[in-house]
Amino acid sequence: MDSITRDDIIQAIDQHRNEHYQSKLEPEQKKLEKAEPGSDQAKKIREKITNITNRYDRDNWMATLANKYTEQIKFGTHLSKGVHPDSKGDNINFRPSSLPPPGIVGTQLLSSSALDANGNAAALPLVAFFNIPVKDDLLRDLILENHLGLEKIFAADTSLSAQYQQKFYSSLAAQTDSPKTSGLNKQLLWPRANAIAEDSYLCLVPLHPSTMTYSVASKINNKRFSEANKNARDNRKKKSVEQKAYVSVMSLAALKIGGSNPQNISSLTSKQRGINLLLESLPPTYSRQKDFSVGKRQESFFNRNLAYHCYEGLQILYAVIEAPSSIMDIREQRKEALNLILGQILQIAAYIQQNFLAGWSENYRLKMPHKLWLDPLRADQEDQDTFKEQRERGEWVKTVMQDFALWLNNLLQARFKKQATDFDDVEFREWQREMEAAIKASQRHDAGIFS
Repeated sequence: MDSITRDDIIQAIDQHRNEHYQSKLEPEQKKLEKAEPGSDQAKKIREKITNITNRYDRDNWMATLANKYTEQIKFGTHLSKGVHPDSKGDNINFRPSSLPPPGIVGTQLLSSSALDANGNAAALPLVAFFNIPVKDDLLRDLILENHLGLEKIFAADTSLSAQYQQKFYSSLAAQTDSPKTSGLNKQLLWPRANAIAEDSYLCLVPLHPSTMTYSVASKINNKRFSEANKNARDNRKKKSVEQKAYVSVMSLAALKIGGSNPQNISSLTSKQRGINLLLESLPPTYSRQKDFSVGKRQESFFNRNLAYHCYEGLQILYAVIEAPSSIMDIREQRKEALNLILGQILQIAAYIQQNFLAGWSENYRLKMPHKLWLDPLRADQEDQDTFKEQRERGEWVKTVMQDFALWLNNLLQARFKKQATDFDDVEFREWQREMEAAIKASQRHDAGIFS
């Protein structure tokens, strides 16, 4: 953004203004060419052309945007009308300064969120104005950052230009010291410390995360309805063409807001035709972990029993390997499948660590590194100084990650016998690295539990 100059901004704005001016002017000029010279029809068309020319005069155009349209339209990432179409509450333009905690999805994760708007439809040209591209940025971002190149951009007079800039900023920021809500909005009372005794609650007014739902819908629809995906789906029953994987989004529901006039809600809602896509809102299920048992005679945690409990993740990994090698994101899909398998294993390990009695591993034939991993509470018992010292030394992690890699490679080689040689040292080392990272992450999480 620092490389953007004043000339860059002027050129971008003037190009945008001229394009819109020409799009309004050209149809009238064509009508004028067909009209009889000197006729009443020709006079009316000339008057209309004059009005269009005056309207798109730079000073007049900018004054309308700043003085009129900013009063008629509200911007934001979170909208009040998304909760109820008749709400008169304020919107919020949420500009995060940090990412959410791991595992939490929010507007903060959007690399470049689309800014939504609602209000008088006649004022929507202001939305297009703010979205003018200036090199790799948008004009709205420059305004919100008070970019130095904006001086005397909006008017020849310095004070007038600054006045317009402030109006644009206030309109975009959508922030106020006294935000207004509506009786049609929902309210939640969030309990603070000693809420019941002290009657202390925080009143929350949830708003519709418009830019988030728009981004999610756009990504899903791009996957589902892209030309490549459509062709792959159409070719699935044709034997004469190369078969490619295609995307199908399951368990998808839709919530329609705005009724027959979604533009009343917002401009982005109108683009989606009011349809908000909903994904399953269910936690991951690891019900089998409660039935998991460790045999007293087994030497390794990684066995057929574990493979049964990791069925979902393994099936996804198998499907990825069976998919055509031409798929561009095959590596990313394999990583996601591996993460699921690791998640299932760590869930089972955590269940054993927290629910088996301390010292349970003492009479089992498990490898010592596996005991050190799965029986952490044993280190706190009397006469277990050696066990505690070995566990704290951490050398057991290397054996566990090697055993995991060997277990996974053996499963793949048994499943894909013709491709057995494909799972070589490269894959083996990859499985090791992922397991090591997963165990270390779980140890950091468990530090507070077992300390």
